[in-house]
Amino acid sequence: MAQHLTALCAIASFLWLAHSLEDHQIIEQPRLSSLLVLFIAAFASYAASFCSVWLPGTNGRFDDDRAPLKAKRVNLPKKPRRYFFPSLVLCVILRLEVFHRVSLDLQCSTPGVEAFLPLFILGYELLPGRRARSGNGDDEETPDDMGMTIIDAARAWFTESKASLCVSIIMLTIGTYLVSSRDPGSTFFCSTQDLRIVVVLFQWIGLVLDAAIAILLWRILAWARSTKSRLRTLSGMLVAAALGTGLLYRASRFFLPTTPMTYQFRGLDSLYIFDVIVDGLAFSTSIISTSLLATEGSPLSLVGIITFLFGIAQAIQLTALTGTWENISPGTVYIGLILVCIGFSFFVYTNNIESVVFMHRAFVVIILVIITIVATIYTPIKALQVTEKHPLIKTIYDARIAADRWLVRATVSDSLPVAVREYKDRHSGRDPPPNFDAWYEFATQRRSVVIDHFAQMEEDILPFWGVLPSKVREAVRHAAAEPDMALLRIQGGKIEHNLPPSSPYKPVIDDLIELIGGFVQHLSDMEFAVNLNERPRVLAPRDDVQRAVKSASWKRVSKLLPRSVDIQGDIPAAQPPNDGESPAEEYFTPVTALREMTALTCAPGTRGRAGTHWDVRDICVSCARPQSQQLYLANWQLSQGLCHQSDLFRLHSFHMTPPEVRPLQELLPVFSRAKTTSYSDILIPLRRISEPAEPTTEDFEMKYKRLFWRGKVDRYGTSHELVRGGHQERLVHTLNNPASSEKTILLLPQKKTLRYEQVPTADINELFPIDVAFSEYNACKDAAAPQPGIDDTCNKDAAAEFHKKPQDEETLRHKYVMVIDGDNGPSPEVLRTLRSNSVPFYASIFKEWYSERLLPWIHFVPIDLRFHALHSTVVYFMGLQKRDGRMLNGREVEMEDRQDDGKWIAEQGKRWAEKAIRREDMEVYLFRLLLEWGRIVAENRDEIGFELAKGN
Repeated sequence: MAQHLTALCAIASFLWLAHSLEDHQIIEQPRLSSLLVLFIAAFASYAASFCSVWLPGTNGRFDDDRAPLKAKRVNLPKKPRRYFFPSLVLCVILRLEVFHRVSLDLQCSTPGVEAFLPLFILGYELLPGRRARSGNGDDEETPDDMGMTIIDAARAWFTESKASLCVSIIMLTIGTYLVSSRDPGSTFFCSTQDLRIVVVLFQWIGLVLDAAIAILLWRILAWARSTKSRLRTLSGMLVAAALGTGLLYRASRFFLPTTPMTYQFRGLDSLYIFDVIVDGLAFSTSIISTSLLATEGSPLSLVGIITFLFGIAQAIQLTALTGTWENISPGTVYIGLILVCIGFSFFVYTNNIESVVFMHRAFVVIILVIITIVATIYTPIKALQVTEKHPLIKTIYDARIAADRWLVRATVSDSLPVAVREYKDRHSGRDPPPNFDAWYEFATQRRSVVIDHFAQMEEDILPFWGVLPSKVREAVRHAAAEPDMALLRIQGGKIEHNLPPSSPYKPVIDDLIELIGGFVQHLSDMEFAVNLNERPRVLAPRDDVQRAVKSASWKRVSKLLPRSVDIQGDIPAAQPPNDGESPAEEYFTPVTALREMTALTCAPGTRGRAGTHWDVRDICVSCARPQSQQLYLANWQLSQGLCHQSDLFRLHSFHMTPPEVRPLQELLPVFSRAKTTSYSDILIPLRRISEPAEPTTEDFEMKYKRLFWRGKVDRYGTSHELVRGGHQERLVHTLNNPASSEKTILLLPQKKTLRYEQVPTADINELFPIDVAFSEYNACKDAAAPQPGIDDTCNKDAAAEFHKKPQDEETLRHKYVMVIDGDNGPSPEVLRTLRSNSVPFYASIFKEWYSERLLPWIHFVPIDLRFHALHSTVVYFMGLQKRDGRMLNGREVEMEDRQDDGKWIAEQGKRWAEKAIRREDMEVYLFRLLLEWGRIVAENRDEIGFELAKGN
């Protein structure tokens, strides 16, 4: 029973580590994490030795009636040599270094290589001098039995010969490789400066080291006299490996660029330490149970079982996805499944494995036969299911229905009484703010089509209902003391700010004051801080925000409290703006720290809370699935959330660029132009220092049929991963310079049906017109002193990867225009493109004041930031034409375009922008926001509100 529980612990801990490691914080500091995990495992192994009486092999292999020389067990290896122990420690240290090297350029690695580990262990089993595999354990040859039948001979060959073992291992390995190398590739690319062949070579070296570690550990522990001695020997090995890893880690901090060890912000230590402890304990469980099992059997048995479990899980999962874009090779997956099932069925007999965890091998074989039969029936049925209509037809139809419902909900009120009733219904019976009638008249005079729907505004200010008004006012002053902040004061119907005349942001604040000037006489006295930086600022932990939200109840207080805000003292001077050349040391925040701050804004148990997604080589399909309808993005709002899709930490430049000004980890009231869902800023209409010129429009049919984008990157620092994984870099690479091995999934016609296929990215790029490039790429400005955490190579890799093109002054003369975020905020081209009669292909994680008014597939085409569906979406609108005999997957493909849908989206976007996102709409939004804010900071906010006069 103890052996079964140990086997279950070994398999469960291994699978848990394989599944969860890529989402944990420990990958951010791999060498330090390796050191800590090894020490935890060493301590756990030593502690477990005191509980050895409950573990298998308590009395050791060498009982009184069985001396070592009389042992008949075929799995007992030769006695270990003295140099085995230091060799084992060295192999562990080298294996960790190889892992670090491969993980640095994981996008250049080959998927599925790990499936070949059993072959290396098998090679050791077949070496000359290894003990014969006969069941009696004697070294002498068994004489031929003249009475043996053909069936007996076959059974003997099947269970005892090395040839049968080789066949089973080869089948298991190939099958596992086929199903584990099917994941769609990410657009995180392998640069021309990266040596792919070196990364792959390190992968194979890692497998050799894995095999060496397994064999050496088995040879050493198998001769230990008891479980206690085995565990203490294991503990000593782990301590030695930890010390060696520590020496390498210390040396690396002297010779390699590193980030600071500590940061001055909340929450990092708890997340990182928690992950180190959890993963350390899981690794301890895995190494202890694996070591005990290997000594009772052989390394090949355990490695074979783990390979099988991983392979069968992958095969079943992919088989269930047959017919979808997640499994476009059902035949390959089916063959892999069959090989895994047959190979393991042979393996349990040829390697004399009586049971797998709790199940007898005969029962396991029966289950595998059932799985094979079900897959044989299910795979062709699902694979032959055809799609006659493109799924985007339904997506666009559903979007139009949702848009009609949204517009009805946003425009319910046709009179002030109706508007008041709607406000109360949507705010749990609370009265509208004072002067609501003035706002309603202001909105109707400016023909605002949105009267009732301000969900984003309500979400932004809700937490501050849970903070005392006096504390809110203090927090405003606190926020205003930060760099790149302006403080605005409204008092007695007049407004002033604290920016000096020389400030580069003065035109921005002057424009904001001009917007407020049309209704300032209706506002109560207040102060508010405005963020002038491109990046949002308030990155408050989720626990703080939720605590404030839960406290936001409408309590009745004494009407004798003062009804106005007492503003005293002169308005404080603003902090000097950051010059943007390089961040000041006191404000510098490394990327790793920024990510971990962001992780604290997610709920416990979510992917984002766990940390970053490590596997940049493959698409995180489970991250994209919630907001997708088949291959295509359907739920735009959900796609902008980070907490369920932690892979965006390494796929968007915003999360890969050190902020010039440190984010605020307190819940402070800061009004900002834009934010992501992780930030708690309050969105406000705010122009940029340099606003794009208004577009000149022309008919959609007169524009070039082309996907167009020009981008500019001008940042003070970059990194190895940013040049390869930044969203702008990935876009330009994918559409201009893909490697020959890069594939793209498309929905293509086959006779009268549509099927998902994987085609070379370079081939599809040649079949439709695209013009996507950087106009300027300065990945690293010259700085007097490099900042910590910034790669000194700067533009070297980028210069070899990206080919710049001049800026096209006629950007909006193209039918399809790509609009994506900058490094620090949303693109300023969003509204300009909307108003131009072009179709915006919009990919963003940011929200602005008007974002909730833009509806996907109605006003723009939403694009997932992974860009895995970009080509297929473009093909839907542009179609495919036969060109000069160019072929896809060995055949000429022709697909009708749907320019009518593109024209409809372009026209709808233009009309809606001219109707609902005007300067007048900015005034209406700002007026309502400041009415709400004036009540938030009032001491008697629970008592004041607008009430209709009797008779209305």
